[in-house]
Amino acid sequence: MKLHIIFDSRRQEKYDPLIQEMNRQGIEDFEIFPCIMLPDVVSAINASFKMLIRYAKGQGLKEIAIAEDDLFFPASDGWHYFLKNKPDDYDIYVAGNYLINNPEEYAEPLIKVKEYVGNHCIIVNSRYYDKWLSIPDDRHCDTAHSGMGDFYVCFPFAALQRPGFSSNNKTEVNYNAILRPEWIYK
Repeated sequence: MKLHIIFDSRRQEKYDPLIQEMNRQGIEDFEIFPCIMLPDVVSAINASFKMLIRYAKGQGLKEIAIAEDDLFFPASDGWHYFLKNKPDDYDIYVAGNYLINNPEEYAEPLIKVKEYVGNHCIIVNSRYYDKWLSIPDDRHCDTAHSGMGDFYVCFPFAALQRPGFSSNNKTEVNYNAILRPEWIYK
């Protein structure tokens, strides 16, 4: 499966780690797309994802795998694990989730959720393209989907966001600090 990566060229320090991660995972089929630059970061991220959803729809793709430039897989076979556990029937399949609800109910290899946080590595089914494109342009394009479809999270989480500068929060962040070690596929 081809991985479509949104890259912010203003953050060149993310390029080498991203390419190293693709090599470490053995991901040869990927393409880097420049993010859309807008004054508002939330709208820019939203527009960048919509650009790829429109691309997938226009190409007649059955599904599209999309990642952000701060993606990393804690395990050397994380990408393979993520793909191996993809459900047959889904709207959005998520590699890792930062909205931690009811962790006592987490079970391998999938968790069905009504909402999620984190588009760092997702697969979107074609049946959901129009719903994705219908979300308001000024909304976070992960939480905007709350309750709109069949969402599954790979568990333990196959992919995370690399700690570092967040354009969204305009500061250094480490979202992984809220995760329990047993929630992460290693």
